[in-house]
Parts: sequence; structure tokens; C-alpha cells
Amino acid sequence: MTPSGRALATDLLAQIRAEIDARIAELRPAVEEYERLLEAAEALEREAAAARAAPSGAGESLPPAAPARRRGPRGSAAGAIARAASGARAPTHRTERAIVAALEHGSHTVGELVVVTAMSGAQIRASLRALQRAGKVVRTTREGRAAYALAQSA
Repeated sequence: MTPSGRALATDLLAQIRAEIDARIAELRPAVEEYERLLEAAEALEREAAAARAAPSGAGESLPPAAPARRRGPRGSAAGAIARAASGARAPTHRTERAIVAALEHGSHTVGELVVVTAMSGAQIRASLRALQRAGKVVRTTREGRAAYALAQSA
């Protein structure tokens, strides 16, 4: 490679790095807001669980319960069928809540959702399918690419 070719390659790499840095700086507040919202939602869930666990008529409140860790398959096949048959539902999984929060600001591609939510593409795609079945999200196109938007804003 000639010296001028190396200089062009270096300039191109510097430009790409500057674009990446600018995009990261642009998305950082959204990611921080997303993390704050998740923490608030988890705190509310802990409070609700503590309220359900408190004996009725007791004047003292119990400390918030630690969030449950899920391991293995969730529930029975009958429960899965009942959930699927129930039609529209509120997003229950953390990934689904993150996707809905991101889509409240406009349509996004899977790749953009991966960046915004810091979750894997497989998680995003699986949650998008569930949200589409529930009627919460619709698939659209933007600049010739598949994108997703909230159903009421489509």
C-alpha cells in the first residue's frame, strides 16, 4: 500500500470511529433512562409482592422481597396454551418492556433495538414475535429495511 493509501485508510478509520463515538454519545441517555425505568419497574414489582405477602390487617410492612430468578422452563404446557389463547397482553418480560420503551420513540430495526437495549438479536427477535402475536407491535419497512413500530402508531 502506498503512503497516500495508508493515509486514506487511516482517515477513513478515524471518520468511522468518530461516527461510532457520536452515535454512542447520542444513545447513552436513552440507555440510562431505560436502566432507570427497569429499576423502577422492578422496585414496583417487589413492593407489590411484599403487599401480597403481608398478612391482612398487619400494620407493619415487610421489607421488599428479592427479585425471583427464573430457571428452566416457565410453567406448564397448559399455562402456555392459556397465555397464548388469552390474546392481547401487556409485555411481561424485561426484553419486551425494553422493546416497547424503545418503540415509543419511533420505529426501529432489530439491529437498532440490539444497540438501544443491549440485548442479543435472538432475544429481540423472539420478543418481537411475541409482541406481534399480542398485537402490540407491527412490522413495517423503513428505507427498504424491516423495522418495527408500536401497533397504535403504525
